[in-house]
Amino acid sequence: MNRFNWTEIHEIPNGPGIYAWYYAPEITNFDLEQTIKLVRKKKEDGYDIDAKKEIEEFLEKFIFNYFVEEPYLVSIKGPLKPEFSGKINHKQRLSEALILRIVENPIRLKTIKDIIEKSAPDFASPIYIGMSENIRQRVTKHKRLIEKYFSENNLVGLKQITGVGTKDVRDHNFAWQIKKRAIPPSRLFVTIKQIAGEDRPYIDIENILNRIQYPLLGRN
Repeated sequence: MNRFNWTEIHEIPNGPGIYAWYYAPEITNFDLEQTIKLVRKKKEDGYDIDAKKEIEEFLEKFIFNYFVEEPYLVSIKGPLKPEFSGKINHKQRLSEALILRIVENPIRLKTIKDIIEKSAPDFASPIYIGMSENIRQRVTKHKRLIEKYFSENNLVGLKQITGVGTKDVRDHNFAWQIKKRAIPPSRLFVTIKQIAGEDRPYIDIENILNRIQYPLLGRN
């Protein structure tokens, strides 16, 4: 597997194969130090509940918010029963034990920052898995669409995208989600695996990987 950072995408070789996009969360030293100071101060002043809230908001803002699932569409019905349908939202539940450990010793956030920022790809699931007859061309298209959405002042709804094929809709959806979640493009990178063969085996591999990895922004 070969890895290419955001600024190296133009170096991806031509040819068939599979690719995966990853996001490596970023936590600035300034935000880290400010949070540690706030938690320590509130704990010293006896405001343990407020200290817990600081940790919860820190983890949600800098890590968990980027990985929230899109709402699921559900329908519930039964014999001679009223029928209900609508959206259900992903509710992330932070571990109480985790929060309490960090409140007790907020310096733990430094280790969390160091490891989480380096967690992809070794300890992270891809946010998108794709395949192409020409990997460089396809990934470059992703990059171009991401840049397009970030250059627009308003987040255009996907329903307004017309005149494109199924593959193009998926590409637009991926770029749109990156903008919607405010994922910094500079923190994205791509891994690729070139796979040759007249019968295009990369199609099968991409199909299987999507079903065992469940990438957040690009299920097929």
